[in-house]
Amino acid sequence: MSRTLSFRPLRGQSAANLVLALLLGVASTGSILTGEVVEGPVWLTLPVALACAAAVAMRTTWPIWAAATVALAGLAQALGGTESPGTLMALVATLLVVYSAGAEREEGAAAVGLALVLGSSLVQEWLDHGSDYAFITIEIAGVWLLGRAARSWRSRATYAEQHQRDLARLAVAEERTRIARDLHDVVAHSLSVIAVQADAAEAALQRDPTRAAEPLRAIRSSARDALTDMRQMLHLLRAEDTDAPADRAPARSVSDLTQLVDGMAEAGLQIQTEIRLPDDLPAGLGLAVYRIAQEGLTNVRRHAGPVRTRLVVVDQGHQVRVEISNEAPATVPARAVDTDSSTGHGLIGARERALAVGGTLQAGTTESGGFTLVAHLPLNGSVS
Repeated sequence: MSRTLSFRPLRGQSAANLVLALLLGVASTGSILTGEVVEGPVWLTLPVALACAAAVAMRTTWPIWAAATVALAGLAQALGGTESPGTLMALVATLLVVYSAGAEREEGAAAVGLALVLGSSLVQEWLDHGSDYAFITIEIAGVWLLGRAARSWRSRATYAEQHQRDLARLAVAEERTRIARDLHDVVAHSLSVIAVQADAAEAALQRDPTRAAEPLRAIRSSARDALTDMRQMLHLLRAEDTDAPADRAPARSVSDLTQLVDGMAEAGLQIQTEIRLPDDLPAGLGLAVYRIAQEGLTNVRRHAGPVRTRLVVVDQGHQVRVEISNEAPATVPARAVDTDSSTGHGLIGARERALAVGGTLQAGTTESGGFTLVAHLPLNGSVS
């Protein structure tokens, strides 16, 4: 989305313009009233001096009007006085106004301001029968170009500042997304297993209390795993980059897939696995494989219930293929955890993890009514 850069005069600039205009006005009127400057009748030169001072006061707020004021005032004195205004104060006012026209407005309006002042100055020189047309052009156009250069510099500085703010906002948004994804991976999976095992424990307590011990143990194990992952994530968020990682638990990897499968099997999922991976899998890729497999199995248990499921994690030479597929459920599960069932945060997070390592992820229902999730994660940073 494009942004239009604008430059509003600060209060300090306006105050400075007012002070400068007051000084020029006092000096000009003093010289005229004391007779030090005689360029025509006082009734004409005095309003011209005051008009030039007023133009300086409004040069940053209304630079084109300021340029027009200086141009008309100079022409009026050249036509009605003995000569054009040639005092130092008049020259300062002219140069300040033409600089502001170049610095405060876009190309077209700035060119109008230059044309007004330069055209008026050249006409005044002609009326005075002078010959310094080249010098006047170089002088006024050079100051106008300085104004354009100042505007260009301010534009680049403003753009750079805005770009830095955008980068900071983007970094914050990316960090929030990463934290939300990690929280989902830790909480949703564990809560799903705990909910299923709690249902099993409740049913066992009603029929045979001795059989409630196994699901209660599964609940305890899932809760401890969730706490471990949560502590690890909080430690990473709070710690500085230079902190020693010795007291941190290792991040999840493919070596934890067996524990994940066992936990889902205890929750009632009928899992068939095929896992063939190299020993030197990068840590980031290993974490992505684990989290994608975790999300896929959790979704199966939450939405399809204890159906037959196949988990495939294999090395295909240039990429790792992660596939979770399940049969269609015989009936809709009587109870499910809707942590993200309506929003799909889980699949969004899994797809983001795949993209983060340069891979792809597709998911959808099958013709038989089941569901398949397939991710291809490159070993060398790109998927062929």
